[in-house]
Amino acid sequence: MTSATHRVLQGIELVTHCVPSLASVLPAYRDCLGYKLVEQGRVDAALCAAWATPAMLGMPYLLLQPASGADVYLRFIETGRAGGYWPPVTQGWIATEVLAEDPDLLKRQLEQSVFTLIGGPADLYPGPKSARAMQMQGPAGELMYFTRILPGGSRFGLHGAKSFVDRPFIMVVGSDSMDSLHEFYGNTLGLRVDVTAPFKIRQMSRVLKVDSETAYPVSIARIPGRSFLLELEELPTSVAARTCPPGELPEGLAMVSFSAPDLDAVSLDYRADPVTLQQHPYAGRRVAVVEGPAGEWLELIEAAG
Repeated sequence: MTSATHRVLQGIELVTHCVPSLASVLPAYRDCLGYKLVEQGRVDAALCAAWATPAMLGMPYLLLQPASGADVYLRFIETGRAGGYWPPVTQGWIATEVLAEDPDLLKRQLEQSVFTLIGGPADLYPGPKSARAMQMQGPAGELMYFTRILPGGSRFGLHGAKSFVDRPFIMVVGSDSMDSLHEFYGNTLGLRVDVTAPFKIRQMSRVLKVDSETAYPVSIARIPGRSFLLELEELPTSVAARTCPPGELPEGLAMVSFSAPDLDAVSLDYRADPVTLQQHPYAGRRVAVVEGPAGEWLELIEAAG
């Protein structure tokens, strides 16, 4: 197992979605969720080199930051191709979970918007301080969870939102093998991974057209610092892999970017040699990409200094 001093993932910095068009994305996240546009441009040669995705060159993108000012961003890249991942569910990155102060009020505010309710709001477990979550489909088909955490209400020590809709704090990844997820996130990347337990994920069951009481094996990988988690889900073997067009990022929820230690100090099979990137939020740091067991892409951003 990777030792505690070589925990590769140190925090979430970016969540990247590949979408058919950016036209509906900016107004949805800016006007409905309070995110602000901090950068827009086109994928350049340096990004393509870091990702080993030559066909992405020139694709337009937006970089959005939550109203709280947290340095955790959503990036949307316009591929011009219809597709995505929801529905149906595929293996790989499944959902982006963001902190929110009041999912019930947010639901009412989004009723006439481009966001579509999938499930909730509902408490996640019995008790007055339970986390409360809502699941919605965004304008490009992206699956977003909005979760309230009350003071003292997280068994993982997580803190709640600092704006009405805040930053991503949990990413959900699914594979047809929980053993492979434990091996990668626990042994290879050095995270503490909790024991797997059955959990009813009703929104998943609706899409997969199975009994709503179906329980899925679920585990949590803890990222140091008590600010971020990864939710690991074992999916039925019938669930397909994510489509990845030649020379591009995977479709839909394509990649999650993490701050990481010295990229040369860990033994990982990078898609390409580390590349130094200047644009925001990389700021001269080196970047490399590794693929997980379900085909999910992880962008590792070397910690400064």
